Amino acid sequence: MSLSGRSCIHLRLFQYYFSKLKMLEYCFFRKSLVLKHVRYISQFKIQRTDCVPYGTPRKIKDPKLCGHKDKGLVLGVYYNENAKGEPAILTASAQKYDRESGGKLWKMLKLSPIPKLGESRIFFDLDPTFAFVAVSGLGSECLTYNVSEQLDENKEAIRIAAGVGAISLQPLNPKAIHLESFGNAEAAAEGAYLANWQFEEYKSTLGKKILPKSQIYLHDDCDIDGWHIGQMKAEAQNLARYLQEMPANMLNPTSFAKIAVELLCELDINVEVKTQGWAASHEMGGFVAIGKSSIQPPLYVEISYYGAGEKTRPIVLIGKGVTFDSGSLDLKSPKDLRYMKGDMAGAGCILAITRTAARLKLPINIRGILPLCELMPNGNSPKFGDVAYSANGKSLHIRLPSREGRLLIADSLVYARNYWPKLIIDIGTMSKELIYTLDGSACGCYTNSDELFCYLQSASSQTGDRIWRMPLWKFYEDRVRDCHTADVANTGRDEFGDSPNCAAFLKQFICDTKWVHLDTYNIAYSKGRDFPYLRRGMTGRPTRTILEFIFQLLADAKL
Repeated sequence: MSLSGRSCIHLRLFQYYFSKLKMLEYCFFRKSLVLKHVRYISQFKIQRTDCVPYGTPRKIKDPKLCGHKDKGLVLGVYYNENAKGEPAILTASAQKYDRESGGKLWKMLKLSPIPKLGESRIFFDLDPTFAFVAVSGLGSECLTYNVSEQLDENKEAIRIAAGVGAISLQPLNPKAIHLESFGNAEAAAEGAYLANWQFEEYKSTLGKKILPKSQIYLHDDCDIDGWHIGQMKAEAQNLARYLQEMPANMLNPTSFAKIAVELLCELDINVEVKTQGWAASHEMGGFVAIGKSSIQPPLYVEISYYGAGEKTRPIVLIGKGVTFDSGSLDLKSPKDLRYMKGDMAGAGCILAITRTAARLKLPINIRGILPLCELMPNGNSPKFGDVAYSANGKSLHIRLPSREGRLLIADSLVYARNYWPKLIIDIGTMSKELIYTLDGSACGCYTNSDELFCYLQSASSQTGDRIWRMPLWKFYEDRVRDCHTADVANTGRDEFGDSPNCAAFLKQFICDTKWVHLDTYNIAYSKGRDFPYLRRGMTGRPTRTILEFIFQLLADAKL
């Protein structure tokens, strides 16, 4: 090959490799630009250190360490600001818990103001068992029976502490609340179960503030019997509250009678439901006159519990059962009508008392009488000045149609004579004027027996649901007898003294039987301020007082 041909080939090879070199240089330049401005995903990864070798994840041997804690505990602390030295003292159960938690409870409690009576403090994760611990104030440790107050202040302080502690834990949605006895398991159970109850029957799930249904257990105490008795007493009062809270369109005489059958027949309590025709045949003129005022048919319900021998004389309990009291032609004000769904409070108490006596298997015979009706304004309503007749032959002048409850009780007092009772107790919301005299502190008590009053007063001082004796004088009997139309009028001519006038009217239908009349108008409703363990609404009082009254009579062999 000639020299010129070889040089031509070399030139072409040089041009070819030179172009490749230029292309490689350009690609390297572009790559360098990308590396300067782009971060790869691998650059975000945190590199493991070489000091810790990677291995399989560790397994927890104790599953309780990761378990969800949903239990609450209520303990107590005494506080006496007049004491020398340390004013606060933990209860025995609280001291024991403080030692088990390594002193955390007392250390945390000292960081905040010590709770006084009616106050509480909540602490979290003090031990592996309880998620939250509420410490309730008990006041002074020297509380006892106060003669001037006619109240066992120690038991009342326990009820308040238990109720406040249970209420404070409810927003935390505990599955269970463990409550110490504070020295009296029965009073602690009453306070906790009364405070834990709230009427939410007709609220929808979406719109209501859900109230957790926590189970309550006794903590660090062996008085199980006292705890169960206190629980049953509180549940009885809650049942009475439930019936009082039911609206009048849901609870009429017929539905009330159905509830009585469902609740009592399962406990072998006899329930007899009688109609208006039966009442007319027994000359219950007052009951028939009131019952005709509504399209809801009146019913006369009798409940019978036989816990003693068949030859044992019963006690008779009578409860006013007006499921709604409009006042008839003497129409009540709109302000008063708001609470008239609870005018059957007496009947609700009697039903709850009888049911609890059966649950506790008390050795006593009880005959409960519940005259159920509505009082509404219509063409058949009793008018001012109407006259009715009672089974004892006395004519009744209806001076005010709105004073209907005493007419029902009067007919029932006459009918109760058929059972030759040892004693008669009637309960009903009778007179508004007690609100202006006693407010919500105590119900009015009228009786012809000093012995029964002493027992009832003692019972009320133990339950915290006090009574106050009112006069049953001839002065008031003269007022209701001051009537030129009939033998006796259902109230006096003047508007004052209506509560004792009512008692004097009912006394006309009592022969020689021991009798107690409880006027509960002023204690039927609470605004939630008088008793920390009773929320705003109907109270169910005096259910626990009557149960304690029966307990004391049985203990002294008076029944």
